[in-house]
Amino acid sequence: MALGRRAMLSAAAALVLCGCGGGDPAAAQAASSFGAALGAGDLRRACELLAPATRATLEYQQSRVCPQAMQQDNLSAGAVLQVEVWGGEARARTSSDTWFLTRTTQGWRVAAAGCVPQAQDAPYMCKVSGP
Repeated sequence: MALGRRAMLSAAAALVLCGCGGGDPAAAQAASSFGAALGAGDLRRACELLAPATRATLEYQQSRVCPQAMQQDNLSAGAVLQVEVWGGEARARTSSDTWFLTRTTQGWRVAAAGCVPQAQDAPYMCKVSGP
């Protein structure tokens, strides 16, 4: 995971700890759509909901088109429980996973998925993430 993304994830974690952030129905809808696509096994749709840089990185790292690459990562679909937004970035907690979203010109997109927190104040480690 690139340093810039790690910094963003660390900042998001710090904001969560301080209770900052708010909601955005569009971010929540994007997270729910991503979860629904994963739950239905519709990896083509899940790929459409990835941020462009995340999709490009995934395809490059796996040397496969996105739907095939997503099969390798075994992402969990869980129901979206909470979405917290900080400007153009958001974190969605599900019953089984954590996703980070970013606001793009196409709307909210998933920038990282399959994320688990590391030690306190450390960045999340994610199965799928962009630069």
